[in-house]
Amino acid sequence: MFIRFFKSNNASALILLPLFALAIWAFGFISPAIVPVNHTMPLYELVGELFSNAPWLGTFIAFILVVGEAFLLNYIVNENEVVSKQSYLPALFYILFISNNNDMLLLSPPLFANLFILFAIHKLLTSYRKDNAFSQAFDAGFLISIASLFYFPCVVFLPLLGVGLILMRPFNWREWLISFIGALIPYIFVITIYFWKDKLDALFFDKMFFSLSHEKITQALPKSFYFMIGTGWLILLFSIGKLFQGVGIGSQKTKKSIVLLIWFFFFSALSIFIAPEIATKYFAPIVIPTAVFCGNYFANIKKQWWAEFLFLLLLSSIFFNLIVHFF
Repeated sequence: MFIRFFKSNNASALILLPLFALAIWAFGFISPAIVPVNHTMPLYELVGELFSNAPWLGTFIAFILVVGEAFLLNYIVNENEVVSKQSYLPALFYILFISNNNDMLLLSPPLFANLFILFAIHKLLTSYRKDNAFSQAFDAGFLISIASLFYFPCVVFLPLLGVGLILMRPFNWREWLISFIGALIPYIFVITIYFWKDKLDALFFDKMFFSLSHEKITQALPKSFYFMIGTGWLILLFSIGKLFQGVGIGSQKTKKSIVLLIWFFFFSALSIFIAPEIATKYFAPIVIPTAVFCGNYFANIKKQWWAEFLFLLLLSSIFFNLIVHFF
């Protein structure tokens, strides 16, 4: 039912996807969480302070971000022929994975970072076979840098610029240099401002490297969470297996795009190790490639009953976890 509908390119999905997201985020709206601003990066601190005394509004902004990012991811995947079959499944799985428990139903630095990371990936993908990609190289570096000024662990994606240029472009040292300059410019501005205010120590030790110099807090998780995460990882393993089976199928751009997303998955996993704390909301970057992999897997499942069964199992585990956590 769900998979069959979103597997098609039915335009009514543009309405049903936000409603689907709203059904999940209702738990966040009922009991909105206070937006955290302590030890956060400069750009998120500016935004977070606006909503620190208005948790309901912060939750609403987070909801809009999630829905917008889901549609943006779907557009990027379809526009750049990342997978062989066009559908709304990447958007569906993005919403599902980015909202899988109550601790993710709030405004957080990774949510803003994901928006800029998605635009950066789009820039890298659209550089394919262009005569020159100076603009795309600069923009990709600039956008990843901006993402890290919302959520510092996104600095691990800077090597992705090189990976993307290697995969999508013939070697051009000027494109590499321009991407580096694009990544450097936002930090030059921020460091200059903090130096002018004599607050460089606060930038380095209270924001950028705080998580490396302090012991991380681990959240206690209910047993229902482990069932949900086990179901999710099982589906992800199936998806990755399907991905490698079909890696030789499709256009050259599709193959290179998939390889880029595999690298992105790897760097996303690394970002978790330098997150401020061990909490589910900091898994947000890894949701981007995961949603694409799972969307591709479900789009290619031939046995419809199996696709619907797996999806309903995942969906029910997420709602059960939300209900248990809420009550």
